[in-house]
Order: sequence, then C-alpha cells, then structure tokens
Amino acid sequence: MILHYIIKTALVLAMLYVCIMPLLEKETFHQLNRIIILGCLILSFAVPLTHIASGTNPTVAMVRQAVQLPEIMIDGNGSKQPTWNLADIIIGIYTIGVVAIFTMTVVQTASLIQRLRKCEHIADNSGNTIVLTDYAISPFCFFHYIVMRRDDYANNRGFILTHEQEHIRLRHYIDLVVLQVATIIQWFNPFVWLIGKNLKAIHEFEVDEAVLNKGIDATQYQQFLVIKAVGNRLQPFANNLNKESLKRRIIMMNQKKSNRWMMLKALFVIPVATLAVSVFANTTDMRSMAKAANTTANSISTNNMQTKQSDKKIFRVVEEMPKFKGGDAKLMEFLMMNMKYPESAIKAKQQGRAVVGFVVGKDGTVSDVYIKRSTGYDVLDNEAMRVVKSMPAWEPGKQKGKPVDVNYFVPITFRQK
Repeated sequence: MILHYIIKTALVLAMLYVCIMPLLEKETFHQLNRIIILGCLILSFAVPLTHIASGTNPTVAMVRQAVQLPEIMIDGNGSKQPTWNLADIIIGIYTIGVVAIFTMTVVQTASLIQRLRKCEHIADNSGNTIVLTDYAISPFCFFHYIVMRRDDYANNRGFILTHEQEHIRLRHYIDLVVLQVATIIQWFNPFVWLIGKNLKAIHEFEVDEAVLNKGIDATQYQQFLVIKAVGNRLQPFANNLNKESLKRRIIMMNQKKSNRWMMLKALFVIPVATLAVSVFANTTDMRSMAKAANTTANSISTNNMQTKQSDKKIFRVVEEMPKFKGGDAKLMEFLMMNMKYPESAIKAKQQGRAVVGFVVGKDGTVSDVYIKRSTGYDVLDNEAMRVVKSMPAWEPGKQKGKPVDVNYFVPITFRQK
C-alpha cells in the first residue's frame, strides 16, 4: 500500500509540474507562482488519499487484496521466512533513501546550529538576530537568523540586511520546510528537485522585487549581487545569496511587469488537478460493492467454501478491510511461529503454494476456512488450514461504519531446499 501511494504522489507531482509550470515561470506574478508551486506539492500528497466514486471492479479488488500480504514461506528444515519479492526490494531501497536524506538534513541542521552558537549575535530592528562569523561564506538567512561575515556587516550590511529581512518577512523558511519534507519523501522523483529549484528562484524574484520597491537603486543592487554570488547553500532551510539563478534574477528585475490578464493562466491548474484526481485518487463504487455483496456466491468461483449459514451476507470488499491485530507484520509472525512442515510431506518431498480463504466475522472471529488454491497435496493444505483456524480474533471489516462479515485470503508457500 505504501509503495502504491508513493508512486502515485510522484506521478501527480510530475503531471502538475509538466502541465502548469511552463505556463507561469516566465511571468512576474511571483507570489501567485509561489502559491501554485506549494499547492502542487500539497496536492501531490493529498490526491492519492482522496476517495471518489468510480466503476471499481470488486472482483479485481478482492484478488488484489488476496496478494497484498507477503507470502509466508515454510521450508522443509522447519525454518520459516517471508518471501522477498520485487515490491519488498523497492520498498527497502526507498526506505534507505528516505533515511539517508533525513539523516543528512538533521546532521546539516545540527552542524549549522552548533556553528552559529559560537558566533557573535546582534539584534536588528525587525526582531531578527544577526550572526557575525569569520567563515568565508555568502550571506544567508536561517529562519529568524541572518548570517554574514564581519566585513560584510561593516561594508555591505544595507543591501544584505534588506535582502535577508525580506526573506524572513515573507516567511520563505516555511516553504523550505515543506519542500524539504516533500524532498525526503520523494527523493527519487526528479520533479521534486526541479520544483524545489523553481521555488527557490521564485523566493529570490519575490525578494528582489520587494528590495527594489523600497527605493534601492537597481543597478547598484545588481552589481552587489554579482559580487556576492559565491558559495553554495549550507543546509536545506537557509536562503542565501548565490550564483545559481543570478542571470534569471537580473533578467526578471529588468523585465516588464506581466499583464494581469496573464494571471488567468493559473486557472489551468483546475482542469489539471481534476484530471489528477480522476486518474490517481482511490476509487470506491458503493453500488458495485453492494451488488457484489448480494451476489457473493456467483461473483467468483468459491465451490470449496463451506458456509454454515446459507443466508449470511459475506462481503468481498468493504470500506474498511479486516485487520489482524498488530497489522500484517504480526499476522506473518503468528503464521510463521505456528506453521509446521508435515514430516510426511518432507519425506515425500512435497511442496507447493496454497491460498487459504476464510471469513472474518462481525465479531472478528475466523470461520469458514477453506482452500481457495491448493498446493496439490492434502497434507499441506490441511496444515495451512489448521493454522488459519487457530488464529485469534481480528479487527472486523466495516461497511458504512458497521462491522460486517468479510471474505479474506492468505497465501502460504511450502518449499523444500
């Protein structure tokens, strides 16, 4: 499930970026562009969580549910281990990337804070703290801290303070926090890096405009930017003077203001967002599920299923599917701890894959256990059924907030080395 969500967020962000950014990046509506970029980031995470009605096939959904749980592998030596598939490997690589970037962010931030503590601090007239350092760095702001070299403070503080105070006043640090969270989660997505580059450039455009509106001479200000555009960003939450987007900034400062009618381009975000929702949102068709519930016996071949009460309504798919208490990890642990490879099957070198079906009742109890797919050997099928029958009560599935009986499947593989 988490893999599907992450992939969807990446695709939504890519769609929004490709369709919207080319229309607005050359316009001078910096505040609007900033809002749209942040909106794209937020939408990319919200759309996959959105539920809309659609023609979802309950049969397909049930089959998917049957294979979502990692298979339990029972080997002939008595050791039990989950089968690693491609999805597990991808999730493992993704997790390593998340941990690596998160760790790097924490280390960089902690290192910067530690360095700033050792420097001289001066309060400015806007409630911020000026940090003077002897390090050869380009001036930058870090939340409400403005960091610069001592010689810059002595010779150029007018330009620097005005520039960095505008970053703080416009609360660009909030954008950077949101961006860093998105980058950690979608580190593998090139579009999150591209959108981050655009957002930082827009921050500079917005600040440059604010600085010039205060009456500072444009030529002198641009000359100052050229002189100070050295160094790289020290850490992810800092706004600093750098050469990365200097050419674009100077062009933007000299560019004629865009016609306000061009702001209508932003309305294109509505159909694009609607398309993203229709393609990537979770779909739930209540009518299909209700129909599936009323025609359970005919929707999928379940001839092996033995139901004690012929009039019991058993759902295939519900709004909230049943859950083993503690989640899938605890379910796998229970099955692996209790499953035994039959001695007779070991001697006969019998192996195979079984899919065990059962009903999770309204009270969470497991009943009506049957073999949906056989290993081909009764002794293995019976062992798989025995352990499933011994499972403790689950958290029942719910439809419209009410507990219901739900059919569930668990795949189990017996294999000898």
